[in-house]
Amino acid sequence: MPVRDRWCHHVAPATAVIACNGEQHRISWRRGKLKIEDHDLAAERTMLAFGGDTPACLQVMTLWRNLHAWAMSGQLLQQMQSRLGPDVLLAPGDLRRVSDLGLLLTWEREWRRSRYYSEHGRLLYEQLRSKAMNPLREHLKVWLARNGSRRISRIDLELGRRGQPAVVRGQMDSVGVRAGAILGVQWMVEVWARGLAVVDGAFVLEVSGEPARSVPEVVRVRAVRWDPEGSGRWGPVAAPAVVRRLPAGECRLEWESGP
Repeated sequence: MPVRDRWCHHVAPATAVIACNGEQHRISWRRGKLKIEDHDLAAERTMLAFGGDTPACLQVMTLWRNLHAWAMSGQLLQQMQSRLGPDVLLAPGDLRRVSDLGLLLTWEREWRRSRYYSEHGRLLYEQLRSKAMNPLREHLKVWLARNGSRRISRIDLELGRRGQPAVVRGQMDSVGVRAGAILGVQWMVEVWARGLAVVDGAFVLEVSGEPARSVPEVVRVRAVRWDPEGSGRWGPVAAPAVVRRLPAGECRLEWESGP
């Protein structure tokens, strides 16, 4: 059985450029590892041992590593961010996106240890709303137009724990649609991070198969469409599909079984 890639292996590489020692230096992240591009790390650490100043690039690397230790306590994270001030580079430029995904997993680990809706649960829910609500609205608007329905009456969003299946529930008729979704950190890390939340109007719930090495632009997913239920009503159906990423970067979805 092939080994499943880690979460970071499908996230696009990121590079930030910061001012360091009077020059513009690059800090890069790829497949889970942070690297300073314009320093000899061993030489810099030797200089520090002899009392030299810490370059800005090394400061970013140190803060990056500390960030996830602080994040184990939501209160400590807020205190440290406040104490460090807005000018401190915790995750500069494009590295912010990668850092946020890593924080989600840190928060989820702490949330799993609690039986209740803890501070980490609140932080995760805020992230989920910021990432999922607009795609859900986009998805529903597409199916409203297709089915001749008028408006979105209500959208409920619930944070699911690890192992809880991602689902969309609801009902659509000629007047409007009421819908609810249960989505977890896995959805944010594996679906949203790939840019696959909505493809051709379908709301993607999960990536069910990693792309083959021979055809890396093809991903198997489970996605939601709205099928007729009779009496002028439609309901959400989660069905297997294939997503193909075109050379121009656009994605296309093909259902494995017709509506």
